[in-house]
Amino acid sequence: WGRIISNVFRPVYMGGNNVLESIFTSFGNYTFYKVEIVMLSLFSFIVALITFFTIGFFAWRYGRTYCNTICPVGTVLGFLSKFSLFKIRIDESLCNSCGSCATKCKASCIDSKNHAVDYSRCVDCFNCLSSCSKNALAFSPSFKKKRPTRAEADNKTDKNKRQFLFAGLTTAIAVPAAYAQNKTAELTGNGRYIRKNAICPPGAVSAEHLLEHCTACHLCISRCPSKVIKPAFMEYGLGGMMQPMMNYDNGFCNYNCTVCSDVCPSHALKSLTIEEKHMTQIGRVTFHEDICVVHTEGTNCGACAEHCPTQAVTMIPYEGHEGLTIPFITPDICVGCGGCEYICPVRPYRAIYVEGNKEHKQRKAFKEEKKEDVVIDGFGF
Repeated sequence: WGRIISNVFRPVYMGGNNVLESIFTSFGNYTFYKVEIVMLSLFSFIVALITFFTIGFFAWRYGRTYCNTICPVGTVLGFLSKFSLFKIRIDESLCNSCGSCATKCKASCIDSKNHAVDYSRCVDCFNCLSSCSKNALAFSPSFKKKRPTRAEADNKTDKNKRQFLFAGLTTAIAVPAAYAQNKTAELTGNGRYIRKNAICPPGAVSAEHLLEHCTACHLCISRCPSKVIKPAFMEYGLGGMMQPMMNYDNGFCNYNCTVCSDVCPSHALKSLTIEEKHMTQIGRVTFHEDICVVHTEGTNCGACAEHCPTQAVTMIPYEGHEGLTIPFITPDICVGCGGCEYICPVRPYRAIYVEGNKEHKQRKAFKEEKKEDVVIDGFGF
């Protein structure tokens, strides 16, 4: 639901807002203002769209088939329902197999011809009880052992088949893409410039903790003011698809922002105070001098140092090049905010970027430079 809202409905809502803004503005009314329509990623949009239409199709044609057969939550609840103390019972001596109860059943779990109820699918809505004119149905204690229903017998291997098909299809789609990317990096010799570990959002503790607790609701992704949290593809591996990760292509993490950890409902991102975030290292700065514009073009830059909030990147004289300065990194005091990576002008691979930590660390403190106020008499020259 979270992915559908964030990836499908939210862009549509913002598009509608912009249409209203154009209409109202043309009449001199400024109730609405134009907002930027952001697509988190093409992959997450396609997945959310397919999920939305799949659920809609099953609901339209087959009722609760998706909830009872595919959804893992429905599968667990269905398993527990088999051991319920109270269940819907059909009195075969009173039932005339008219099918009225089966027609009213929203879960399609009643086989009126065989006088059987599939309890793994029943949601106890009691619509069947009021529909029966013979009073052949009752909600009673489950003391008698029931024989397996035809639906239960048919669905014994469904779970394994679904898991096999899902794993096979996902692997067929994802693995070739990841393999092609790695192979291209090897052939071009640029593999050393590619990030080895994905960067988990602040508060994730580690990639392992994130994958164990995150439900991929995408709430952190949709609420990130800098839009630097994106859905992962294969960065975490096959099991981490759609999980949140940091991407600094179009922005960097605000040094004083804790929105993502504040809104996480599953505590996959543990809540951080601003002070705690300042001391949390989600990644370490990495610098490749051989592709830096200072080295390749013999010109000063320094944009990375200007955007570093912790002085993990500073400029020092470039040895052997009079008048030039080149970045110098201190990874131990880096927080991994990505300010340096975002602003670096080198393409397609940035000369300075953040390498993710598999497990978040405490960065070392840095000494802030004291600024002295200079009093100038007269004009100062």
